[in-house]
Amino acid sequence: MGHHAKNEQGRELTSSHFTDAELEAGRLMFAQESTFLLGVARLQQLPNDSLPEIAFAGRSNVGKSSLLNVLTNRSRIARVSNTPGRTQLINFFNVQDVVTFVDLPGYGWARVPTAVKASWGRTIQGYLEDRRQLCLALLLVDIRRTPGDEERGLLAWFEERGLPCLVVATKSDKLKRSQVYKALKGIADALGVPKSDVIPFSATTRVGREAVWGSIMAHVDSSEA
Repeated sequence: MGHHAKNEQGRELTSSHFTDAELEAGRLMFAQESTFLLGVARLQQLPNDSLPEIAFAGRSNVGKSSLLNVLTNRSRIARVSNTPGRTQLINFFNVQDVVTFVDLPGYGWARVPTAVKASWGRTIQGYLEDRRQLCLALLLVDIRRTPGDEERGLLAWFEERGLPCLVVATKSDKLKRSQVYKALKGIADALGVPKSDVIPFSATTRVGREAVWGSIMAHVDSSEA
């Protein structure tokens, strides 16, 4: 299926799912300097770059900036804001000239004008449909809420395009350990994906970081093969 990240054995995606080489490559790469490239409001502004790209998508205030900061071992490579929708551009981050992280504008209940939201939609749609460098999408969902039509629509969009997608359930530290399994199953059922395709993640405890690293490196390696 196009919207599933690599998970051939059907196991839950944890650090043990990936090879030592993939995990070490992720650790070493993301320990190095990562830089902000530019923010894009229109398709004509997209960078002319051939590096593999990883898109980060999710509802406003789901924790995309925190995930980016944790993955790159930086405290503020991506702005962390308590105001949903503050990031209104498609932001590009270069990671060691190996891969580009692409932070898509948050959707949902962001307090921005309808006309701006419509413009975001056109720009994001154009990026997702036509960007040949894009090799993996990370769909972030809050582990405490059930995904809705927007998340299901994005997954269907990714599948139609043939783009692999990894579901990352953020803020897992907000639940007791005994509650996490039930929450992951609920998210998987709502999205119509195997529970093993959903990674629990916490920016506070760093749970799930290695699994996300491993998945990113596996798809970067595949795109270059």
